[in-house]
Amino acid sequence: MQRLLTIILFLLVLTRSYSQEIETEKNKTVYSFVPQYLINHGIRIDVEKHIKNNHVIQFCPQFYLSERDEDDFFTDKNKYSFLIGGGMNIYHKIFASSNYKRYGLYLSYGVSLNYFNIEYTDDSDNLTIAAKADVFKTGLDVLLGYQIFAGDILTIDIYSGLGTRFSFMDTNGTDKDRFNSGFYGYAYTGNIMHLGLRLGVIL
Repeated sequence: MQRLLTIILFLLVLTRSYSQEIETEKNKTVYSFVPQYLINHGIRIDVEKHIKNNHVIQFCPQFYLSERDEDDFFTDKNKYSFLIGGGMNIYHKIFASSNYKRYGLYLSYGVSLNYFNIEYTDDSDNLTIAAKADVFKTGLDVLLGYQIFAGDILTIDIYSGLGTRFSFMDTNGTDKDRFNSGFYGYAYTGNIMHLGLRLGVIL
């Protein structure tokens, strides 16, 4: 009888210890780098925090800084000499399984907000103007992805999805449609497609 009680007590302690270990693992934070933002002269670092069960909240701050020769651009609508900006995306990520470290399929949705200050030369109306623009951009996204957990240290997250963007630009230039060329335009308004990669560490 005493041996049985000892075994039961041992199993209870072991189960409690394992549960606490799982909870501790879930309370860890994932910090991810999103390399495709370098295309637009931006840096984005995602911070993921477990909420409960298979739910995760994701904060995605961004910073943009670039100084370029305007002759380097392919299209006139993207030309600028100096740009600085920032932004934030916030997503609610829902994994298909509570054991998401093994089955990493997820759906996420969220909002985005960006601000850019841009200096450029506007020569669209037979006049050459040293122009400045303040761009405010907001949007909504729905993403489907798969996150791979490599042990307790690294994660690789591949995702795709759809979104929409609404931009508002205040400028002293005459071309009010400037920087609205393609998905990567700083003042783009319209629907977008996402295809991305996140490389993360678990801390």
